Amino acid sequence: MKKSLENLNYSIPHNVYQYLPPEPKRVYLLLHGYLLDGEFMFEKLKDSLPKNCAIIAPDGPLLVPVKKGDKYSSRYSWYFFDPHTKEYFVQMDPAVDYLKQTLERLNLNNIPITVIGYSQGGYLAAKASELLTDVDTVIGLACKFRNEKFEFRQRTMLHQINCHDDLVVDYPDARAEFDKLRDRGNLGQFISLNNIGHRLDSTYLSELKKLI
Repeated sequence: MKKSLENLNYSIPHNVYQYLPPEPKRVYLLLHGYLLDGEFMFEKLKDSLPKNCAIIAPDGPLLVPVKKGDKYSSRYSWYFFDPHTKEYFVQMDPAVDYLKQTLERLNLNNIPITVIGYSQGGYLAAKASELLTDVDTVIGLACKFRNEKFEFRQRTMLHQINCHDDLVVDYPDARAEFDKLRDRGNLGQFISLNNIGHRLDSTYLSELKKLI
């Protein structure tokens, strides 16, 4: 049996949660975690971001129906990675293309971009910094920057906030990957937290405000 690539001509509705002031000074592109959505990131972070900047929080491009009780709800993913085989069922690149199209549709070109990604969205944020030309800052929350999956560019500063007791993202691995970025010239900060786990709580938001 052979696998084949087919172009399927259908579309799935996605929400893009947004705040668009006149003549925004910067774009904050918010990337949610696996099985979350854009509304989660928008509601969590909107009050922590400057009012003279655009806030864009899209649903991920891949729809994942989630069943709770006898009902299904729409949740989203940016890509699919198997942590056991270390293989990608769906790579990151299509998600970055999706982000690029979203920004172009909203006429947010040639404006500095800060990408803020939580969990799976944080992994993708580093790849976005390689392929979206206006990105100059990346802030990863509860994630890991896989050095082998993106090309670091000197024009971009990458920051990271991680918790020691995160049971989803291995803290020593995340720190080791960030240290590799420092060796490559990254001047961003690595901020360590305690007793929070993988939750995007008020402590994360407090540290995020300091970086912004």
